[in-house]
Amino acid sequence: MNRNKFSFMKTGATMLLSIVMLSGLLACGNTNSAGSATNAAGDNNSSSTKTSPVTVKTAYAPFIGGIGIYALDDKKFDLDHNVDLQIGAFGATSPLMSVMTGDVDIAFTTLQSYLVSVNALIEEGSDISTLPKIVYLHNASTGADGIVADASIKSVADLKGKSVTAQYGEVTHYMLAKALATAGMTVDDVNLVDMGPGKGGAAFVAGSVDAATTFEPYLSQGTTARNGNIIISTADMENTILDVVVVSAKNAKEKPEWLLNTLKAVEDATKYVNSDLDAAAELTAGDLQVSAEEVKAMYPTVHLYTMADNIKGMGEGGWIYDTMKDVVDFYTSIGTFKKPFDVKQLVSTDFLSK
Repeated sequence: MNRNKFSFMKTGATMLLSIVMLSGLLACGNTNSAGSATNAAGDNNSSSTKTSPVTVKTAYAPFIGGIGIYALDDKKFDLDHNVDLQIGAFGATSPLMSVMTGDVDIAFTTLQSYLVSVNALIEEGSDISTLPKIVYLHNASTGADGIVADASIKSVADLKGKSVTAQYGEVTHYMLAKALATAGMTVDDVNLVDMGPGKGGAAFVAGSVDAATTFEPYLSQGTTARNGNIIISTADMENTILDVVVVSAKNAKEKPEWLLNTLKAVEDATKYVNSDLDAAAELTAGDLQVSAEEVKAMYPTVHLYTMADNIKGMGEGGWIYDTMKDVVDFYTSIGTFKKPFDVKQLVSTDFLSK
């Protein structure tokens, strides 16, 4: 699982140096570039019209969870719905900031990174109602992330007192805390080594630490290089690490046709991947820079959410709200967040079953 070939590093919102500028931008109102494209195309209010497709810019970290996005592009599901999805990789700016500045129209990002960015803006004085909204659940890690440990460590409980890598205040820190909780432990019970998943995985392979909270290919490399054990993974922790689809508050409220059509195209692509993985793997191998066989081998480590999953997860009483609250409570407990906030204001359910 050569995830290092396509830069799977999903970091949190660490590039928030221009928060004050963005807060000012919010006060002036958020502008969406796809809206401009719609106007240029000629008031595109229906997917049944024969006008030119609306250009929709998106940002995505290229990894196996993006198989549906690349299948969407290769199979032209976007054009079927009169949108032209332009896929771009994450740059130095966080996905949330890119949505707010209008550099992208729709972003796919981890729930944790999204909430870290939201919190930073709230603490800078932004009104939560003006911040980008979650409109769709896209994929979840179901084994691609986990903790690899030395051969002498057989279980999570055996991590007590051991050196374990995780990046403080980021996704791996949260995952480590959730993993330790399964054994009635907290992060205080281990010797936390503050490293990102890539550096942490490399440090484990090099023998510098007892265990690493990381992702593939470091999980597999660790089991080979040090005869180690993957003592827990996201296969054992449902909905711990997931990607959500985020758009500006303005577009979430106004529900432009291009947004509805983009989500329909995403759903079509998900159905396609789930119904014909062999064909999808052949189509997307080049995009992910691995072989089709590697795509198929990696695919069980993620789950692409369907619309039915979205209705269950985001609808009334859906599990996403408990997960979001848990993430916020964790970051508050370690001091990354000053105080919790109402996560329900960050989710729009207007796009379910459309």
